[in-house]
Amino acid sequence: MVALMITMAMAGPLSACGLGGDKGSSAGSSDHVTIAAIYPKTGLYAEYGKMFQQGFDLAKDQINKKGGIQGKRLDIDYYDTQSDAKQDAAVAPKIAADKSVIAVVGDYSSPASSAASPIFQQAGLVHYGFNNSSPVFTKSGDHVWTPQISDKTYQEVNAEAISKRAKKVSVVYLENDWGKESFQHFKDAADKQGVQIIYQSSYLPDSTDLTPILIPAKNAGPDAVVDIGYGPDGALVLNTLRDKLDYKGPFFGGQETKEFLSLTGANSQGTIITGTFSATGTKDPKAKAFVKSFEDRYHIVPGNFEVTAYQAIMDLAHAGEKTSPTRQGIQEALTKVKDFPLYQGQGGTFKFNAKNRRADVIQPILLQVDQGKFKQIEE
Repeated sequence: MVALMITMAMAGPLSACGLGGDKGSSAGSSDHVTIAAIYPKTGLYAEYGKMFQQGFDLAKDQINKKGGIQGKRLDIDYYDTQSDAKQDAAVAPKIAADKSVIAVVGDYSSPASSAASPIFQQAGLVHYGFNNSSPVFTKSGDHVWTPQISDKTYQEVNAEAISKRAKKVSVVYLENDWGKESFQHFKDAADKQGVQIIYQSSYLPDSTDLTPILIPAKNAGPDAVVDIGYGPDGALVLNTLRDKLDYKGPFFGGQETKEFLSLTGANSQGTIITGTFSATGTKDPKAKAFVKSFEDRYHIVPGNFEVTAYQAIMDLAHAGEKTSPTRQGIQEALTKVKDFPLYQGQGGTFKFNAKNRRADVIQPILLQVDQGKFKQIEE
C-alpha cells in the first residue's frame, strides 16, 4: 500500500488541503536552512498540530536568537497533512526535492508518517518522527529516526500501574495499525503482571457511538476499563461509560491535552495515563527553562506534545551544530552524537541506539487527573 501511495504521489499533482506548504523564505537561499514539518493543522487531530507548532516555533525562535545553526537562520516550512497517510505520501516528493530542507519532523500518527518515510529515505533526508511510537516506524530505512518512547515500553509501564489497582480489566482499542500493535503489547505485559483481560474490543477511527462495545465492557464486571486510543477517542469512551452506562470504576486512557480535559470535565477525575513529561514535576533545569519560556509566550502550561515538538527542533539544531546543517550532517550526527538535550522523563541528555534508531533510555512517567489538571504521580 505504501509503495502504491508513493507511485501515485510522484505521478500526480499536489492537490490535497495545505500541501503546498507554508514557507518562511525562498528555498535555496544560502543564508538559511529549513526543517519541514508535516502535521495536522486541520482535521480530526488539529489540536495536536496546534500544540506541535507552538513547540516548533518557540524552539526555532530561540535557536535563531542565538545565531541560528552554524550562522544559518533556521526556517520551518509547514505542510498540513491532517495526519492522513495519503496526504503525507503526496507531499513527501515536494519536500524531498527542496534542497534547502535538511530534515523533516512529524507526523502526528505513525501510520501517516510511515507513508512518507520511504520517499525521504530514498532522498537521503532524515525523517525525525518525534511523536511516532510504533515499533515498526524506523524500519523504513536508516534515515528514519525517533526519540519517542516505544509502544512496548509505554504499555509495560501502563500494565504495571494497572496491576497495582486492578486484576480484571476490560480493554477497548483503536482499530488501526498503531492501536492493534499497542493492544498486543499491553496484552503481553498484562499477562506478565497477572492482569486478566476479561473483555476486549476494537473500534473504528472517527466512531461517534461506542455504546454497543462499552455495554459488554461494563457488564463483564472489570476492576478497571482501559482505552488504547488517542485523546478524542478516550474522551468518547470515558463519557459514554460515565454518563450513559453509570460506570464508576477506574479508567486508564485519554491523552494529556486541553481537549481531553474540556470534553470530559468532571468525568476525567482520577484518570491515569502514561506520559513523558510533567511541567510541574520536572526537576531538569533546561526543562524548567522551557516551561517558563512557553508560559511567557503562550500563557498556558505545556504538556507532553508541546515538549516533544520543542525537543525535536532542538535535537536537529544540536545535530547541525555538531556536524553541519546539511542532510548528510544531520544523519551523521544522529548516528554518532551522544549528548542530545533531553527535556522528557528525568532530563539530562540522550543518545540513539544506532541499530533501531530509537532513544531507548527515555522512560515514561505516570500522570493522573486531579481537579481538571494532569499531575505526575509516583509509584
